[in-house]
Amino acid sequence: MGRHSTGVCTTGEVHRIELSYLLRQGFIRNHRKVSGTLSWTNGSCISFESSFTDEEKYLRLIYYIQNSYTGEKTNHDYKILLTTIPSNLGKGEIIYFVCPSTGKRARILYRCYGSPIWKCRIAYRYRIYYESQQCSKLDFHNRRYWALEKQIETLNKQVCKKLYRGRYTRQAVRLTRLKVKQLYHDRMRWLIVPQYIQKMVNENGLPNAEGLF
Repeated sequence: MGRHSTGVCTTGEVHRIELSYLLRQGFIRNHRKVSGTLSWTNGSCISFESSFTDEEKYLRLIYYIQNSYTGEKTNHDYKILLTTIPSNLGKGEIIYFVCPSTGKRARILYRCYGSPIWKCRIAYRYRIYYESQQCSKLDFHNRRYWALEKQIETLNKQVCKKLYRGRYTRQAVRLTRLKVKQLYHDRMRWLIVPQYIQKMVNENGLPNAEGLF
């Protein structure tokens, strides 16, 4: 695995391991041990082994980090404990990672700022910013719009039935909610555009842009 940049990091660009993804893919299963690999779009990948039995609950990570200057490889092989708390809905339990650095519960672990191990967001000395904290209002709504577009396209391919026994399926309900969110961000980005154009006009001493929209 290559080394991450030491610049400002956002949650959307750093490598992350999400419990929701592991559970959805069946990488953590009740009373089972599971092994496999996790990969990212830049080609990086790591091996893992999970155990969720009465005797032991953990996610074991196996990978190496290569120094970009010397080419030296450092092997890493360690376990991240898993813990559970009762669901506030009164049904089942919610699974959490136990951060190996802070001991706090977390649903997402990150590896960035040169850290050799995966840790929760608050374990880092430097902040891992949310994308909305590092972009303008216009950029934020544009990014959300297109991110939702990808989710909608993926879900459209998966949804086979919208109704089951006279009721909307969960996938159909989720698809509708995503479309409503996308409509909101679409409306907001077009509301903001005139403000940005007027700002540019003012900064560059151009004629007033009122009446163009």
